[in-house]
Order: sequence, then structure tokens, then C-alpha cells
Amino acid sequence: MLGSAEVGHAVRQVGIGVFSSSSAGDLQLAVLNPQRLLVFNVSACTTEDDEGGTDTYYQLALLYKHTLSRSAYNFTQGTFGNAQGRECIAVQSLDGELTIIEQEKIVFSKFLPNFLVPGPLCYFPHPFDSLVTVNSQFLCESFRFSLLSSSSGGALASESDKDKEGRRAKPDWSLNLGESALAICPARHSSELRERQQELIVLGERSLFWIKENGHLRTTKRLDYAPLCMRPYLVKPESQPGACQFLMVGTMARQLMIYGHEMQLLWAAALDFAPVGVAVARSMGNVRGLVSSVSDEGELSVTFMGTDPPAAVVNNTEKQQLNYERMDEEHRQLLSVIREAHASTARKGEPSDQLVLRAQVPSQLDRSGADRGWQTMAVTVKLFVSYTGAEPLDEVTLMVSAPEQFQCSVNTTTLRGVTAGGTPRTVPLTFTVADPALPTDVHVTISASYQSKAGDPRVSCADIALPLVLCGKAVPPIKNGAYKMTVDTNRDPLALPALFEDIVPADAAALPNVLSFMYHSGLDATIIVSKNAGRYRVQSGSPEALWLVAHQLTNRLAMHFAAGSAGGGEPFEMGCSEDLDEPMSFYGRVVDEHFEARVVLRDIHAELEKSAAQFRGIQKRLLVRFKDRNPAPLNELDTLLDLSHERLADGAARGEAAEQRLHTAAQRLQLTTRLVLLILRLRFGLDAELFGVLERHWSPVVRDTQEQGWEEATELSLSVLLKTSLGKGGAKDVAAMPHGHAAMPKDTVKLKRLMGQVCERLAAR
Repeated sequence: MLGSAEVGHAVRQVGIGVFSSSSAGDLQLAVLNPQRLLVFNVSACTTEDDEGGTDTYYQLALLYKHTLSRSAYNFTQGTFGNAQGRECIAVQSLDGELTIIEQEKIVFSKFLPNFLVPGPLCYFPHPFDSLVTVNSQFLCESFRFSLLSSSSGGALASESDKDKEGRRAKPDWSLNLGESALAICPARHSSELRERQQELIVLGERSLFWIKENGHLRTTKRLDYAPLCMRPYLVKPESQPGACQFLMVGTMARQLMIYGHEMQLLWAAALDFAPVGVAVARSMGNVRGLVSSVSDEGELSVTFMGTDPPAAVVNNTEKQQLNYERMDEEHRQLLSVIREAHASTARKGEPSDQLVLRAQVPSQLDRSGADRGWQTMAVTVKLFVSYTGAEPLDEVTLMVSAPEQFQCSVNTTTLRGVTAGGTPRTVPLTFTVADPALPTDVHVTISASYQSKAGDPRVSCADIALPLVLCGKAVPPIKNGAYKMTVDTNRDPLALPALFEDIVPADAAALPNVLSFMYHSGLDATIIVSKNAGRYRVQSGSPEALWLVAHQLTNRLAMHFAAGSAGGGEPFEMGCSEDLDEPMSFYGRVVDEHFEARVVLRDIHAELEKSAAQFRGIQKRLLVRFKDRNPAPLNELDTLLDLSHERLADGAARGEAAEQRLHTAAQRLQLTTRLVLLILRLRFGLDAELFGVLERHWSPVVRDTQEQGWEEATELSLSVLLKTSLGKGGAKDVAAMPHGHAAMPKDTVKLKRLMGQVCERLAAR
């Protein structure tokens, strides 16, 4: 530590320059606080040590300070107005005020136009004598100092004059960068620049921009990393002709990238931290070219890159003649290594130390409160956690993912000290009904994440199905069959009470051929069995109510007759011989309902954006009126503000109603999609592999976001399905493969056509 001084507040920026009129060309230190600008004089002092030698230290003496009326963000310095022998300081505040300080006095203040948040600021001396910044609209703007100073008359502007001047301020030129800027500075980086000519270098979030003196874009370079800071530096002395600067860029990946002329990357060096500021010292002791960098934690590091950047361009090895025989040999060696790796992995198989999850799902409800409505219905699942390794696990994190209609008593929990062998750890999971709406799914995923003793992250999963009794109850037969589907089997009909013994009370006088099931929402579904053949009809007054009952029916029939098929008898088969016109017809109406709900919500959001913009505009007008020392009449602005607020509140209420409508339509779409997929599986006899492909492309999961909805995603995926698995496999199909971002369509005509084509391709298999 060579010298220090107490500034009392946080330091936003420091700078070195000729900031005092009493000094004869000596340099001073400027320190910017949030509310003050301090200028110190730095003087060297020499003292004798105990051994008779001399010690040199630096003393900081406060020359003057300026109290700022607004919170400061950053500052830039330069010879504003082409002054000789002195430097001025321009301080930018958080609300867009530029305060010009010329040594011991504040000259004037000026507001920047179209200001929202502060950005980087620099001084461009030659030839325009301008202040350049990048605003929140991604515009790089240049303001001539002569115009800024003349508008204020060379004195400090009053509070009432600032807004008037801000409205008249116009940039000398403006350039749209298309992204926010991190830093900006003048430099001589291009080799074709004339003497004393400079250009602007702007560091964006993903690009580097080189801007000419007149504001025209010279060139740009897209970066494949996340930059943090930049600093140009001279390689040759300024006195030498043709002296140009190299550019140093610090990245978030803890690297320093050095660019030479024509944006050529010359050097890439690694650091121990991500630098937030870099600089190159001209001379430190007897060493030139030391790089100073500061981390985000305030750590200062002085490093040396080892050598000067190469003056010549590295030869392009691709122009040399290639040795194809050597390349083939290397390719064969790499293939041999890959085969050995695959073989070793296959021999190893699954690791011996595994976490095993096993769940015991009861078929009946818990006794407490089982008959007092859906609010008290609960099912307790016992989860058994066991470990096959030799050493115990320190920590195991369990996560339970259930459908939104159900809730679990434990969503996330941590098990500590899971030992190997012995009695498995038991975790009770109680599931209750959170929403009486139709359940879109009954499957629950339980995952356990842990680390092995070797430090490898591992995950074990278990899928369970909640019992049907948690979704509703059996009721007396209901004759309501507006929507239906028929399941044909090659077995004799079964009595429904035996097939659904978990939901049919033992003491109830149930009919063997009819079973009605009522959900908590009030919707119902009925199963009717043919007396002479193994035919089962599922019917309901709502199409979305068919899926869960039909899904349970097909699963229970397959499990019941699996034993007979395994004993060498005739394989059990299920089918659906009905025409697809009726289910596709009501499915199309459900798709249209969901799409219309999306359109309504989109229009409401657009209206809300306009109302919010109008409301903010009126607020700004009122604030300007209230800031004036002589307030002008409001001219009914308060009435307009109240009307805009009412319009905004009404739009928000309609938006909430539209979101609820979309949520209901999405749930209905999920259920009907699952029903249509089940009908297609039975109708065309799809095996598990092909049905999995169909389900992945024709997804029953509906997730609507602002970027993409279910309609455009399904339209794109069905197009891919028709070109791949259900396509002819020709070159035309590959060339016509859809790509790019899927925008919201104008209607659902194309989507319905693609669904019809999928059904036709499945029928033609």
C-alpha cells in the first residue's frame, strides 16, 4: 500500500487527469461517489527507515469536492470544447442528467432525451468534440459539446429549465446497435485510419462494433462468448507513424482475448477469475506491457502474457496437401477405441450400487374421512427405499411429481444415512384431491437423486398410478350416451363388479353388465357389456369424461387375460371397429375451442400493453407538471388518468377470466387427445413402439406459453411424423422437412388436415 485516503462512501469510478487550475500540468485523482465528486492531489513523500535507507510513499490531499444533486452512475473526462492544458468531467446520473464540471466549478447540467436507464459514456475528441453514449433503446448517440453548452448559456440550469432543455436536445447522429452495450471508447484500431483519425468501439452483449466518426457502422464481429469488459492499448508509441491499438476483451469464461487489426484474434489467455475491468500498464518498474485486471470481488491482479503478439498471420494448414492414408489410419484407430469403450460398457452393465424405489399403492381410500366428500379423500402410498451398495449414502433427495388435480403431503424431502441391506427405509406419501376437475392423468413420478461414493450424480425413478377411487365413485346406472366408444375383445365378457371390485362396494347390488362412474366434478361415464360377445361400450355426456374410464377398462382387461395368453392359449386382442368420423369431429371442436381461447387471451394482452403504455404516458405528463415551479393547469389529465386506470383494471380482470378459460380448455384438450390416441391404438392395432412414436409427436400434454402453444408445436411435429415414420422415405420428404420457429397459426385448418393424413397413413399400414 503506497497511499490511501478515506472517501466515506462507495466508489463508483476513478480517473486520472489535469483537474486543477492551480497545478502546472500535474495529474490529479478524481473519485466518484454516489452523491459527490472528489479530486485529490497525489504527492510523493520520502522518509528514512531504521536501516538508513529511504522509503517512498504517496500522500493524497483533497483539493476540492462537488456535491451532486442526483445519484451518479459514471463519468467521462476530456478536453471539452478543445480546451488546452485542462480536462473537464461529465457525470451521468441514474435519471439521465449530465453534469459538466470544469475543474473547481460546475458549468451546467443537461438531461439526455429518451432516457430510461444509464449506459456507458465516453468523450470523442476529434473531430466533433462530442459525448457518446448508448441508451436503453440500443441506440448509440453522439451529442456535440458545443450544442450542449450553448443551450444552457454557460451557467447551471435551473430545475425548471432542465426538462425544457431535455426536450430540445437532439443527437448529432444515432446508430441502432440491436443490443445493449457494456462499454464504449474511442480508439485507433483499423489500419486504414488517417493521422489523428479515430473510431468508436462498442462492446455489446454478443458483438463488437466499429463505428466511424460520422456514426456509420464500419464493421461488426459476432462473439461466441459472453464479454464483460474491454480496453484498447497501444503496441507502438504514439510518436511512431501508423501507431494503432490492439483490443483486449475480458470474458465471463475467465479469458482475455486480444484482437489485432481487421478483427483478427491474436491471443487468448486464461485468468483465475472473470475480469470486470482490464488495463495495460505502459511501464511498471523495468517491465512493459503488464496487464492489470480486477475481479468481481475486488481482487486486483497484475499479470504478464509472456511475449508480444505475433506480427505475422499464422499459416493456414488447410491449404497444405492432406495425407489421406494417415487420416484413414487415425480414423480406424478411433473406431477401435469407440468399439472397445462400448463393449466395456456393455460388459459392466448397471452398477452394483443402486438405489431401488418400490411403492405399495392401496386400492382403497384411507378410512379417515373417506365418506365425507372429495375434500377429505386421501390415499397413503408406502415408498420403500433400499440401497444395494456397500457404504451408506450421506444424502438422498426425493421429489414427487403429481398431476395438478392431486397434491402430495411430501413434494420434496431429504433422507440421510441410507444404509445398504437390512430393512428398507419407508416413506409415507399421502395423496389428496386438490381440484375436483377431471384428472388429466393418474400417474405419479417419484425420483431420487444422490451421489455415489465416487462422486458420480445418479437418479432413480419410480412411476405409480393412483387408484381410481381417488377420482370418483360408482353410482347407479346413468343413461347418457351422447359420446361413446366400443372396445372389442376375443374373450368372453366379464362381470364388471369383478373387474372393478375396488370401486364397487361389496354389499352393493351391482348389475353385472352396467357400471356408472361419477367424477368429483359431476361428470359421469358408463360401461355397458354385451351379453353374447366380449364387447364393451363406454359412453358419457361429455367426451373428456370417456378417457379415464376407457383407459382403466383396457388396462384391467389386458391384466386379467394376460395369464391365459401366457399359458399358451390364443393371444388376447383388443380393437375398436367404429368409424373415426365421430371422434375426430368432436375432437376438432375441442381443438377449435382451445385455439379460440388462445386468440382471445392474445388480444387481451395486446390491449393491456396499449393501455399500460397510455397510462405510463399520462403519468409522465403529470410528473412534468408537478415538477414545474409554476404549475400549469392539468387540462383534465387527472380525469384521463382515472379513465386509463379503470380501463387497465378492466383489462386485467378480463385477462384473468381468459386465462381461466384457456386453462379449462387446455385440460379438456388433454383428455380428448388421450382419448383419440387410445382409439387410434385400438383401431389400427399399434404396438408399443409405434404408439410411443405417435404419442411423442401427437402429444397429449398441453403447455401454452407466450413463445409457443400446443397448436403450432403439434402442427410442426405431425409434419415431421408424416415425413419420417409415416412417410415414404424419399428425397422429397427429406427436403420438405419443416424447420425453424413455429409461429401461431391463423386457424386450425392445416392442423386438422395433418391429423386426417396421420389417420390415413395409419390405416394404410
